[in-house]
Amino acid sequence: MKKIILHLCSKHGSDSRYYDLDPAYKVIKIGIEIGVECFSAFGPVHGIIANPVCTNFSMVAGVVRTKEELDEGMFLVNHCQRIIDECKAEGSLKWWSMENPGAGMLHTRIGKPKHKYQPWQYGSPWTKNTALWGDFNMPEPSVKNRADTVLREGIYIRPRDTMPSLAILHKSAIHFMPEYDWCKDDIANDSDLRSLCSDGFAKAFYEANP
Repeated sequence: MKKIILHLCSKHGSDSRYYDLDPAYKVIKIGIEIGVECFSAFGPVHGIIANPVCTNFSMVAGVVRTKEELDEGMFLVNHCQRIIDECKAEGSLKWWSMENPGAGMLHTRIGKPKHKYQPWQYGSPWTKNTALWGDFNMPEPSVKNRADTVLREGIYIRPRDTMPSLAILHKSAIHFMPEYDWCKDDIANDSDLRSLCSDGFAKAFYEANP
C-alpha cells in the first residue's frame, strides 16, 4: 500500500515533488480546485505538507498588518491545522510541516517556528527566509557558508545584494532555473515563481522524512 502524503494549499507541488516521483508514495494535492476548507482527511495519512497563503502575514516595509488582516490570514491556517489534527487523531501520521515566510507574522498566532532556512543552504542560489512549524526531521544543510554558493548568470541581483532574492524576482527568472523545467509552463506570474520551494530543500526533506 502506498504511503499517503497530503499537500495542503498546493499549487505547483514543488514542496512535495520528490514524494510524487517515488512510487512508494501517493501525493494528494489540495489546492484551488478543492480547497482545504472543503476537505476532511480520510483513511491513514503518512505525512502532511502545508503551504497556507502568506500575503496577510507578510512584513512589507512601511505596512502594519491589522488584526482584521491577520484574522483573515488565519482562515487557511486554521483549516490546515484542523486537517493535521484529524490525521493525528486517526493515528497514522508520522510527520507534518507547515511553511510560511521567516520574516512574517504567523508566529504571533501559532508560536515560534521549529526551524528556519535559506534556499542557498540547500544548493538553490538565492535567498528566501523560510519558516517551518511542525513535527518532522529537519535535513542538514548541504552548504554551510553563504560565500560558497555558486551563483547563476541571468538571475537578477539588486545592487545592494550579493545574491538574488526570490522575493523580488520576475517570473522570467524561471528560464535560468532548470530544476523547475517540469513546471515552468505553469508559472503565470511573479507570485508563482516566488512561491516555489527550493528544489534542494524539497529533496533533502524527502530524504530526511521517509
